[in-house]
Amino acid sequence: MPSQAFLSQMTKRVLKNSLNVTGYICLSLFELGEIMAKSFLNPYECLGYSRKKSYNIPDFLTKNNINSGIRRLIDQGMVEKKGNATGLTKTGKKVIERILGKKKILEKKWDGKYRLVIFDIPENKKKIRNWLRGELYLLNYIQLQKSVFIGKYPLTPDTVSDIRKHRIHEHVNYLLVDKIYDERKLKFGSRK
Repeated sequence: MPSQAFLSQMTKRVLKNSLNVTGYICLSLFELGEIMAKSFLNPYECLGYSRKKSYNIPDFLTKNNINSGIRRLIDQGMVEKKGNATGLTKTGKKVIERILGKKKILEKKWDGKYRLVIFDIPENKKKIRNWLRGELYLLNYIQLQKSVFIGKYPLTPDTVSDIRKHRIHEHVNYLLVDKIYDERKLKFGSRK
C-alpha cells in the first residue's frame, strides 16, 4: 500500500490539476491500461508511425523523469511492469478511482447547502482523527473550530465507508445546513 504522504500529495496534485510525473503516469495508465513506457513521450511511435510530429508533451516528461517516476510508483505498489508494458496494480487502480471520485464531487455545481462535520474522536485514535481532517481539507472543507468543519460538497462514499471501517462513526456527526447567517466569515476557495 502506498504511503499516506504519497497518497496525500498525489491527491492534492490531481485535484488542483497540477500533475507531476507520477500523477501523469498514473492517470495515463488508468485511462489507457497497460502501455509501454516510451509511449508517454511519443504516443505515435508505439503505434508504428515513424515520422516526426509536434506533440503537446509537458516539459517535465523526459525519459529520465518517466523512468524514475515509474520506479517510484513500483516502490509504492501503484504500478507493475510486465515485460515492456507498464500498468497499474489493483491497489493503483483503487487509489486513482478514489482520487477521481473526489475530483468528480468537487467539479459538480454546488447545491447551495453546506455540510457540517463535527467529531470528537478519542486521543487513542489520533492518527485516524488526523486522517479525517486531511480528507476534509481535500474536499475543500474549512475548519470552524478544532473538530468542526464546514464544506459545500458531500463526503465521498469512500470517505464515509472509511469512517465506518476505522470505527469512528459513533464519534462523527454530519449535518446538512440550509442557511448560514454570516457567510462572509467562510473563506472557501474560488470553486463554484
